[in-house]
This record gives sequence, C-alpha cells and structure tokens, in this order.
Amino acid sequence: MLSQWRLATFRDRMTQIATQPDPALVAAILDMAADAIICVGPDDHILSCNRGSEKMFGWTAQELVGKPFAVLLPEEELARGEIDWMRRTTNAQGAIRDFETRRKAKDGRIVDVSITRTVVHDDSGNLIGYSAILRDISDRKRIERQLLTAERLATAGQVAAGVAHEIGAPLTAISVAVDHMLQSRCNFCGGGEEMQVLLSQTDRIAKLARRLVNLAKPAGLVFTPTSANEVVEQATSLVQPQLSRHRIRLELVLEPELPAIHADEAQLQQVLINLFLNALRAMADTGGLLKITTSPGGSDMVEIVVSDNGPGIAEADLPHIFTPFFSRSGGTGLGLALAAQIVKSHRGTIDVASRVGHGASFTIRIPASVSHD
Repeated sequence: MLSQWRLATFRDRMTQIATQPDPALVAAILDMAADAIICVGPDDHILSCNRGSEKMFGWTAQELVGKPFAVLLPEEELARGEIDWMRRTTNAQGAIRDFETRRKAKDGRIVDVSITRTVVHDDSGNLIGYSAILRDISDRKRIERQLLTAERLATAGQVAAGVAHEIGAPLTAISVAVDHMLQSRCNFCGGGEEMQVLLSQTDRIAKLARRLVNLAKPAGLVFTPTSANEVVEQATSLVQPQLSRHRIRLELVLEPELPAIHADEAQLQQVLINLFLNALRAMADTGGLLKITTSPGGSDMVEIVVSDNGPGIAEADLPHIFTPFFSRSGGTGLGLALAAQIVKSHRGTIDVASRVGHGASFTIRIPASVSHD
C-alpha cells in the first residue's frame, strides 16, 4: 500500500508539473539533466548551460557563457563549416535531431556526441536563439570502432590463408631461382645489383604475406619472466643503423628497478620495432628525436613510452590509428593493428597521444607478474 501511495503521489506531482509548471522546478530539472543542455543566441554565443554541460566538457557555466559555441568544436568540424551548416539547417527545418558529431572539452579531449538543436522564437515569431541537447555517445562509438576492427580482422583472416597459399610457393621458387642466378652468373656480370633488388623485393612480399597471417592468427605466444628494459635495448639495436642514416637521435630513459613482466619477448620486440619504424617514416626527411622511457605504471604495471618530435598525427586520425589497413603514409596499415593485437594478448593496453606539429607518443602498459594460462 505504501508503494502504491508513493506512485500515486509521484504521478500527481508530475501531472501538476505538466499542467501548472513551476518555473523554478523546471529550471532545476533541466539543470540537473545528465545530458548537456546549451542555449545560444542568434549570433551563436552561449547564453546558458546546465551542469551536464559542465560535467561533459569541463568548463564551468561562468566560463562558457558569453563564448561562441564554436569553442566546443574541434578544428576539423570548424574547417568543414559545421557551425554555418547547423545554423542554416536549423533555420530551414526548425530542428536537427540526433546529429552525430564530435565536440572538444576544455582539456582538449574529444567527445563523441549526438545533438538535437532546435530554433527558438518569441511570441511574435522573432528568432531569439537556439537550444541544443548534447548526449555523450563516446562508449557506443568506441564499441562501433571495436566491431569495425574485429570485422576487418575477420576479413584479414579469411584472405590470409589464401594469400599465403597463392603467393608463398611462387615466391619461394622465384627467390631460389634469383639466388641461384646471383651465385652462379650475376656475380660475374653487370646484373648483380639488379638481381639483389629483385631478391629483396620478393623477400618484402613474403614478409607482407606473413604479417597478414600473423594478424589473423598470431604465432603461439610463449610467456616468460622478461625485462622490459632488455626488450627495449634489443629492439633499438635492430633499428639503430636506420635511425642514424636519417639523422634521428635515439634517447633511452630506462628505470633500472622495474619488476619483471610476463611476456613473449620476440612479440613485444615486434611491437616496439613497428612503433620505431613508424617514427622513422614520420621523421625521415627532417631528422629528430626518438625517445623511449620505461617506468612503473602503477597497479602492478610496467609502462613503456615511445615518443618522437615529428609532425604528429592529425586529430581526426587518432581514433583509427590501430585499425587494420588504415594508413596515411602509404604503408600497409597493418603494423599498428598487429602491435595493438599483441599488446592485448599480453593483457596490456596501448594508447596514442599527439598534436600536429608536436610529435606523437605511444604508451604501452603491460602487467607485471601475471600468469597467462
């Protein structure tokens, strides 16, 4: 009976609010809403915002009021003219519903949002501004990206076996023939250099096929107590000559008192080498600094950070950087996808941070002393 009484009381109160709204109560409800609610004037300057806006974007209401709504837009959306498009569309249609885009928080963090924006007129029909309700859909977008990655990995798995079968045998035959010609004939003629190029390119194709196979079905991992510092030192020794040729300085800042990690040493080296080669491609023309640091990551983690001072990664590309076949440099787009998969198999995480013109930083965190059954 008590619960029924409470339900009836709640229903009566909601009916009263709907038929005889108390302005103070309505304002409080809007202010406490979880979604961001922002009102802007005809000039797109912010007139008011609720607590949901403060929580979502990190600005206080006092900081936001008076600023142009454009302060919440990432550079890419500004460059695409999203503000003008939203104004024209809202004026023409009266509202924009569930428009999915991105907004920028005070600390630079990018938030995926769904926006419903409505034009507001006074009693005389004059435009007095716009209301916008912004819902954080970052979790859903992250899941969508994960599903897309999984789908592409599945596609890679389907084609990998065929690729390995179709090109593996011919490449082996070509390599054997070229090596035979190189040993028996071309060392004594003028074609030796061309044959070396041919041999290196067949090796390159074979490696690409193996990477496709590894992406779909990584080699069996063998976990042993491993020193993160030793993995870093061994990986850097393999790329040091290439870095030097491109005037890239290598700096190691390794914490000597790190706990051992349970890792597949060869696979973890593969992750680091992929990151090093990415940095090399970014700085090949200008030179620069490649810095690798190791440190305790907290919560029984070991952290490896690979950073460079190259041109950086465009903000719009960051959410896709670990997606298979995504590349802006003309590469295969498999290196970082494979690196992310290997780190995940170690029950670790890999994250990227970058600003255009200020380089990029990849942070790998691997659990210490965790068994992998």
